[in-house]
Amino acid sequence: MNNTKNKNIILNEKSLYMPSKYQPLIVGLFLIVSLLIPNVPLSNASNPFSAINYNDSSNTLQALKSFALSKINEDRAEHGLSPLLQSNNTAAQIHANELLQTKTISHMTMDGFKPYMLYSLYNGTGYIQQNVGQISYVLSNGGQNYYKASDLCYDYKRFYCPVIDQYKAINDLEYSMMHNDDACCNNGHKNNILNKFHTHVSIGIAFNKYYFVMVQNFENHYLNSDLKILKNNEDIILEAEINDQNKFNFVINHVSFFLDEFPTKLNYEKNRDKNSYDFGDLKLMISKPLPSDLQYIQEKKDDSYKIIEAKKWDLSKNNIDLEFQLPDTLNTKNKILTMVVYAQTLNDNQDGIQDQDILDPEYVPITSYTFFNY
Repeated sequence: MNNTKNKNIILNEKSLYMPSKYQPLIVGLFLIVSLLIPNVPLSNASNPFSAINYNDSSNTLQALKSFALSKINEDRAEHGLSPLLQSNNTAAQIHANELLQTKTISHMTMDGFKPYMLYSLYNGTGYIQQNVGQISYVLSNGGQNYYKASDLCYDYKRFYCPVIDQYKAINDLEYSMMHNDDACCNNGHKNNILNKFHTHVSIGIAFNKYYFVMVQNFENHYLNSDLKILKNNEDIILEAEINDQNKFNFVINHVSFFLDEFPTKLNYEKNRDKNSYDFGDLKLMISKPLPSDLQYIQEKKDDSYKIIEAKKWDLSKNNIDLEFQLPDTLNTKNKILTMVVYAQTLNDNQDGIQDQDILDPEYVPITSYTFFNY
């Protein structure tokens, strides 16, 4: 076997290695819009606890979600992007309900689940990037500082807070994400809304009279619903069909595995205030098998993860049939293992999926799956 330098495949941006600009490690942000509490004695207001619980009405909630989707699609249309479909995944709503309970905005649940973990737990099969926004009242101390004070609105002896209009709240959050996002969030919300590779969005909305929160899980949903992700001893099998509705001309590039700490309430306490979240530690990348006289060479500057070849890498038309064995050295004890499948776009003039020497390919995560009991 000739194992000279020119017979090796070096991991670079034209093969397996993903440049940092294509690595979606920061995949969420949150936005807080505050309303000042007017310091007015409550003499004519009714007891707020007697108000309607708007979340009791599924029709009202669905109408609000439809309105939120319409605002997203209006902004996408203005930028020449295709509209998103509303996903039926329930993780966003479950997350929103919890945020209403805690009134502490966070990308993590109180049990320490990150968005992609919760999404998998509720049978999600796409890849998500999350926006979270809230509107609530704050109390001024007479200077430039403000205190979170939504709960003060419930003390009818001291303050009266105008009831938050839910449709206006949605409109205001969408506007802030699109037009006032640079200062707070480096346009992270805006870029998420305008991501051309998103296909769906699952929306969670929860509120009372004086607190409103919205969770948007934007999805890359390119695999048909009959996909199979199977674990057979140490082997993982992925069988699926790509549904490339927007004609991006995808081909599978590689599969990455990330390890997170097992979700706990302690993890939530440590990380709840972070305004972004990421995957855990990248530990493994799976590539297609090479001819016997070729091998992958990992760049020396990053030896934190291993690269191995798949046992099976069958891509025919839009069908995916992959099988790979995780090495014994991958220690998953007390960890959460998440698999992310990355595709890349091909130029229209390419003859097939074998040629990956493409100018400026775009790398797109098309599914993520979290193994909770690996």
